[in-house]
Amino acid sequence: MRGSGERRWLMRMAAVIGLVGVIGAVAAIVVSTSGDASDRHAPPDPAAPASAFLAAWHAGDYAAMYHLVAPDVRASITPRKFAREYEQAAHTASMTGLRAEGRVRATAAQATVPVSVATTLFGRLREELELPLVRVRRRYLIAWTPALTFPGIRPGETLQRRVHAPEGRGRILARDGTVLAEGPPGHRTYPAGTTFALLTGFTKEPEGGAIAARRRAGWPAGRKYGQGGLEESLDEVLGGHPRVRLVAAPSAPGSPARILARKHGRKPRDVVTTIDPDLQAAAAAALGSRYGGIVVLDPSSGAVRADAGLGMDATQPPGSSFKTITASAALAARKVALTDTYPYEKYVVLNGWRLRNFHHELCGGSLVQAFADSCNSVFAPVADEVGAKRLVAMANQFGFNETPTIAYPVPESTTRTPAQMPSDLSLGVAGIGQGGVVASPLEMASVAQTIASGGIRRPPFIVHSPRAVKDRRPPVKAVGRGVAGEVTQMMEAVVSYGTGTSAAISGVTVAGKTGTAEVGPDRPSDAWFIAFAPVGAPRVAVAVLIVNGGVGGDVAAPIARQVLEAALAG
Repeated sequence: MRGSGERRWLMRMAAVIGLVGVIGAVAAIVVSTSGDASDRHAPPDPAAPASAFLAAWHAGDYAAMYHLVAPDVRASITPRKFAREYEQAAHTASMTGLRAEGRVRATAAQATVPVSVATTLFGRLREELELPLVRVRRRYLIAWTPALTFPGIRPGETLQRRVHAPEGRGRILARDGTVLAEGPPGHRTYPAGTTFALLTGFTKEPEGGAIAARRRAGWPAGRKYGQGGLEESLDEVLGGHPRVRLVAAPSAPGSPARILARKHGRKPRDVVTTIDPDLQAAAAAALGSRYGGIVVLDPSSGAVRADAGLGMDATQPPGSSFKTITASAALAARKVALTDTYPYEKYVVLNGWRLRNFHHELCGGSLVQAFADSCNSVFAPVADEVGAKRLVAMANQFGFNETPTIAYPVPESTTRTPAQMPSDLSLGVAGIGQGGVVASPLEMASVAQTIASGGIRRPPFIVHSPRAVKDRRPPVKAVGRGVAGEVTQMMEAVVSYGTGTSAAISGVTVAGKTGTAEVGPDRPSDAWFIAFAPVGAPRVAVAVLIVNGGVGGDVAAPIARQVLEAALAG
């Protein structure tokens, strides 16, 4: 099978057939119908068939090329076989295009032209194409041989691709050297067990479109490669790269082949991750059989210490845990202050619709109290005061709406664009973490990490070595230290006396935020909790998502407490 670029080039025939036909027709007209006697007796131009041949080759028009070949050669090869010869050569060389890079130099016996060949495996190759010519009546034609199927091939040689693929595969290691995965492709073992199953992924044979992609990269058919988790995202490191040579092989046995191009290979390498096996086990135990995910980050660096369940594999509406970002945007824009007070309400009316508090609760008071109680009736209007552009810009600062660079296949966490939130209602709903807002537990753990580090987001990463794995972006200042400190006070209140008291740890000040995201009229809510601890000298940031789990404070917060305790005890 061929890649899309190669296939387009090989099949782009029809557009040039007419042009090449015109070239031949014009030559015939000049010979047979010119009224000028001197023109009728002028010698034919040997460069003309070479130029036409190259133009047709550039377009993949093998039919036009065939008609520029001498009649005695055409008698020995059918048009279909002629085309197959070129298709096979293009496939062997991973060729996607050819063009002249200079003028044709021609004599009565030969036309020579510098050409460049675009390939997916070897880059752009430059060769001198030599086309033998023969004069047939009043024009020159190509004295074709199979050596002309690829520039640089000499008579008696055949084009071959020779591949040496690495046999082994690198290991995946935890930060302390614990082996998470090892063994050659197809015979991988995972000594650490099911705790790491989603994180490590697996290997399998390519299927569908992946077969052609793997072949284009030089891999033998059927060679297993990484799928899912770290096996997939780090496949180029763990599996290495095959060494590929494009050679002109002589017909005489034992004679050395000429190397036309080469692609250097690379040996498989081990990968040392940032994962803490004990903390991973604690997170997996806390999650249990629940459908959801937990991610634990190092607040000072953004390193992923644990990823249980769907922590880096799924996105859901973050619900009120997103109010952390809404509050940051409002404080940064000076639209609110911690001492501001709000009336106690069960709902707020936006565009004629009642946006209710969870369970129709009556809440209000100071901004801190409203955050602790997770008042939709306060924070939806706060989002409207901030405005769509500022809210989305702040979400972006926290890592939303950007392609994750972590060495793991993480889905993107997104908001709607400002244009998609034209009304107070649509913006207010987004401000409480619904209405088109979706996030992974990894992203929400990063939100907690950002506040924990004084407003500096340190993009999450999961690989310590090799250094060739570039999954780290520089830190981003999401908010100033003052705003981060004010949000921290609000998050402390959540755990001290608000909706997240079940995350409290004796002797430790925990900052957190609950989230209860409604995902459908006939489904239980998603339960969220994000947190960091201890306040003042954070050592751990965590996010917990339980899909269709219920209330964040009742379900996700106690799970987060278990993970926080394990991390702080380590």
